[in-house]
Amino acid sequence: MDMLPEADALLLVRTDFSDQERWQAVRDSLGDTDEDGWIEEFSDQVEVVEDPAYQGLTSQQLLALLPDGYKDPILVIADKVTIDSQEMPFLVIELEFKWEMRVIPSELPAIHANLSIGNMDFGEFAESADADGVFRGFRS
Repeated sequence: MDMLPEADALLLVRTDFSDQERWQAVRDSLGDTDEDGWIEEFSDQVEVVEDPAYQGLTSQQLLALLPDGYKDPILVIADKVTIDSQEMPFLVIELEFKWEMRVIPSELPAIHANLSIGNMDFGEFAESADADGVFRGFRS
C-alpha cells in the first residue's frame, strides 16, 4: 500500500466510493475546490485524497500510511458513515494521542484552525460532542 501523499496541508482521505453523488455533496459541504483538489474555503488549505487504493481502510491503517513529514495535528477521513449520514460527519483523528471523533463539515475549519495555532486542544472539542459522539459546535 502506498503512503499518503506528502502535503503542507490537512489531509482529508476518502475511503468510501459507494456513491459518487453523495461524495459530491460531501465535497460541496466543504466549499469550492480548485483544479488541483484544494479546498479554497479553508485559510489553511486542505488536500483531498480520492484514491480508490484507500477504499475501506480503517483509521489505524491510514495512520500507518501518513508520511514522516506530516505536520498537521489531525487527519480527516470521509468514510461510509460520512457518505451515508445526512449530516456527513467526518472521522477526525487527533494524531498525538490518536483520539477520534466525528465532526460535521461546518465545524471542521474552526477545529483545524484552533488546533493548528494551539488555541485549544482536541479534548475541548471532544468534551462538547453530543451523546452520539458527533461534534456539532459549542452550545451556549
